Amino acid sequence: MKCIGELLDQEKYRVNGKIAIIENKEAVLKVFGLRNGKWLDLWDIDSRILTLFYKSYEAEFDWFIVVYDYPSFCADKDIKEAIIWHELGHIEYPVVEQQLSIESEIQCDGLAIKNGHQEGIRKILNLTMKMAKTLNHEILTHVTFERQMKLPV
Repeated sequence: MKCIGELLDQEKYRVNGKIAIIENKEAVLKVFGLRNGKWLDLWDIDSRILTLFYKSYEAEFDWFIVVYDYPSFCADKDIKEAIIWHELGHIEYPVVEQQLSIESEIQCDGLAIKNGHQEGIRKILNLTMKMAKTLNHEILTHVTFERQMKLPV
């Protein structure tokens, strides 16, 4: 089920077009290869970092930021704003689904940092590293480490 959480303020985020944050647990789980939400608890994965960014095929919206659980996503303003800015960075620095681009991810982190959300990016990368280690995922660990190394001191 798709549930619209909010529409982004075009002026605040300096975007052309309508961007909605939507909650869609099933879509997020599917993309991240999880059969159900119980795996998040089992592996102690913070669902706030499991986000997607899509071009919309609906006339009403231009882009969607898809989150697993909207109230949880909103619980920490630092994380929420950093994720929003990071995802908006993918308009200019896209990553094809099922592909990986460390440089694009670093550029998107940079956009969030430039807009005042360095602490949020730091929190996100710490949670991502925790998840990578819990899953024993070498590629995610490497990518996250590279992103952390690019954070300003």
